[in-house]
Amino acid sequence: MVHSSGFSIPKFNYIKSPFFISNSSTTLSSFTFMFLLVAALTPYVSSQAQGKSLNIDSHESLAFAQSNYRVADTTESSADTLSDFLPPPVEPKLLPDNISFGEKFLWGKNGFVRNIGLVPALSPEERMRELHIRRTMLIAHQISGFTTLALMWTAAYFGQRTIDDPRNRSLGNTHQAFVDATIATYSLTGLLAILSPPPLIRRDEGSTTSLHKTLAWVHFIGMIITPILGGMIRNHRVFNMDKAHFHQVAGYITTAALTASMLVITF
Repeated sequence: MVHSSGFSIPKFNYIKSPFFISNSSTTLSSFTFMFLLVAALTPYVSSQAQGKSLNIDSHESLAFAQSNYRVADTTESSADTLSDFLPPPVEPKLLPDNISFGEKFLWGKNGFVRNIGLVPALSPEERMRELHIRRTMLIAHQISGFTTLALMWTAAYFGQRTIDDPRNRSLGNTHQAFVDATIATYSLTGLLAILSPPPLIRRDEGSTTSLHKTLAWVHFIGMIITPILGGMIRNHRVFNMDKAHFHQVAGYITTAALTASMLVITF
């Protein structure tokens, strides 16, 4: 082929391959058709599988529920069924295990103060109120104890003065006045401890508390013996020095026991 400018362009003969083109088109069309078919059928197959799984699960769940219903139906109520598996309710412990006879008589579940209506029936709320009462009474017990101790030491002082000068009746009267005051406050101190409500829990008492109670028995016995010996002296017109000395020793032992009892529980 000769161009108008004079140059000649060589002519290329393109060889067409109908077989290759047709095979490629057919293969591509086949893959395209299969892909579209799989894409179209996948959601349907998946939904069918899920539906079958849900049907199986629903049938099994229904069968399980029906079996449970038949078992539960043999009992009277659902509450009775649960009560067979739950532990029995535990009542709160409102009183200590090692409660004394006096505390049980006064503050027990059927104690005297409850029977006469002085305090309400035993309950957690009532026990909380009683614990506050106990604390107040024990504080008053301690204050009254120190007051008694001061009066007892004063009575011992004037008692010693009376022995030193038995002719001075004013010393004897002063001694007796302090003895009477000591007996009154001592009785009040003891009642505050005895009549107080019991604690919620009574643990193993320590050495100081045990010693305090042991010394309480000592000065309690002394508070009985010492006034009796003093009364034996007053009832005689003639001052008996021998009886006075017994009274003196008993008084000092009682005073020392009360002093030690107050110190060990305070410090």
